Amino acid sequence: MLKPLVEKRRRDRINRSLEELRLLLLERTRDQNLRNPKLEKAEILEFAVGYLRERSRVEPPGQDAEALASCYLSGFRECLLRLAAFAHDASPAARSQLFSALHGYRRPKPPRPEAVDPGPPAPRPPLDPAAPILGPALHQRPPVHQGPPSPRLA
Repeated sequence: MLKPLVEKRRRDRINRSLEELRLLLLERTRDQNLRNPKLEKAEILEFAVGYLRERSRVEPPGQDAEALASCYLSGFRECLLRLAAFAHDASPAARSQLFSALHGYRRPKPPRPEAVDPGPPAPRPPLDPAAPILGPALHQRPPVHQGPPSPRLA
């Protein structure tokens, strides 16, 4: 390929990315200076650096991951508590069927190579419906929620 053509494609890629960056910054900051499509490349980069500096000052790194993990664990625990309450109130036959269905999820399954034929699944030992697979703390009834319903459940 000719050098001038390669250089032109490189400049085009840079310009497309700068235009996309300008539009993203405009969407996030609503700064009217970013409305100008003829804004200099250096100004777009300066806006981006300023935006990232401001964001990192306001939101310390890793905060999103911690909040997300906390939210996930909270929801998971709530789900287990509701499952335990359901199992507590269910008939013995329904409880047995529920525990049999959940038994397959008790242990993580190791990843299998794609090319190998796995063969028939290994037989599982029978599950005792009376066994506390959810753990002793989860056999307690969850507290009754007072107030509006949780937005996660809507």
